[in-house]
Amino acid sequence: MSNVSVTNEIGRLRRVLVHRPGPETRRFPHGEFALAFPLRPANSDFNLAQAQAEHDALTAVLAQAGVEVVEVTDLLGETLRLAPEAKGPLIARYLANCRIEGDELVEAAARYLDAAEGEAFIERLFNGMRYGDTDLARAGRFPFASLTGGAFDPDTFLAGPLNTAFFTRDPVSVIGGGISLNHMYWHDRNREIDLLQAIADHHPAFAGAPRWFDHGSSFHLEGGDVVNLSEHAVAVGLSSRTESLAIDRLAQRLLWGTGTEGAPDGAAGTSAAAAGEEGAPAVDAVYVVEVPQTGNRLHLDAYLSRIDYDVFAVDPELARTGRIWRLGRGRKRGSLRIDSCEDGLAPVLAEALGLASVRLIDFGDDGTSRMDFEYGNGAAGILPLAPGNLCVCAENTAANERLDAAGMTLHPVSIQEMTAGFGGPNSLCLPLVRESL
Repeated sequence: MSNVSVTNEIGRLRRVLVHRPGPETRRFPHGEFALAFPLRPANSDFNLAQAQAEHDALTAVLAQAGVEVVEVTDLLGETLRLAPEAKGPLIARYLANCRIEGDELVEAAARYLDAAEGEAFIERLFNGMRYGDTDLARAGRFPFASLTGGAFDPDTFLAGPLNTAFFTRDPVSVIGGGISLNHMYWHDRNREIDLLQAIADHHPAFAGAPRWFDHGSSFHLEGGDVVNLSEHAVAVGLSSRTESLAIDRLAQRLLWGTGTEGAPDGAAGTSAAAAGEEGAPAVDAVYVVEVPQTGNRLHLDAYLSRIDYDVFAVDPELARTGRIWRLGRGRKRGSLRIDSCEDGLAPVLAEALGLASVRLIDFGDDGTSRMDFEYGNGAAGILPLAPGNLCVCAENTAANERLDAAGMTLHPVSIQEMTAGFGGPNSLCLPLVRESL
């Protein structure tokens, strides 16, 4: 029986998946920071000690709220101990997503990974590998190439590090009692999903969980665009990171119960409907929300957060410009009925929750650059610990004052080194279990 269950975004948070930034964030190809963190052009370094202190403060808030905090590396280590047969397929998927071409390189990379066990193996997966880590640069291996200057540069990466793996919400989504193994926009991040797939395939906590999306899909879907509105309704952002084609596939599976049951590599799964999965969501509607692409706000969860039973924090840019569609079951099995929602965001959210109305809180515009900063710094990217009990970015002082005035209980954390404005606390942990409402 699967131990994952998320049917909303505000029920008391019980279990989350996180990754504490580690040495992988300091592994720059030839010391070139921009190659490792291309989305941080204003930075020249990553302060690991500060990032770890930020992460520790975030997980302390979670622990104080009674949340079980699960570290990805611990869960992967436990998986490999329980199912050592998972290692080979994991290496194969990981190397395929490294885009290493040719027998010599693939075989050398495979030898390097396979030679390590336990924590050392997991460290190699996160740290990536340089030519010098493998036996390719061993003296005498390629003597003529060494003589003529054509041998391998030991500092060049065969596979880059997983240096943004602490954004754990994006690679996997929990929807009801099932999961979506997403397909990331940036190809290198798909290796994070390879690790998580090994866990989902073999760890008993995920046994029998329906799969609503598979990261082998041709189409991009990221977890920040997946928002559980209720047991019966899911919102998905149509963004620069999530394609309409992927939304079609996800909606068809959610609405018709045709997710596949988790199974080890090569084993056939069964449909969630056929398997009679108790945790399968009874989704009646998928609301697709067009996500504005403003600054570094990439996903739906950067523009919209449910913070109480009938209250949402919203970026006004979304309320102004975002188009909305309602996807439901068509007449023919597997088909979709698509309706354009013309009434605006608040009525759509009320409909999805089965309420007469909802309240949208935005943080206004003080006529200065202050609110531009705060909206771009995760003002609407809030992590609810329970209804009205919120983990927020400490630097968003104006937004936090508005939330406080609205009667919310706030737990401010500083996450600037980790996120650099690309998301709020909600982007740094994946809810595995929330209480139903």
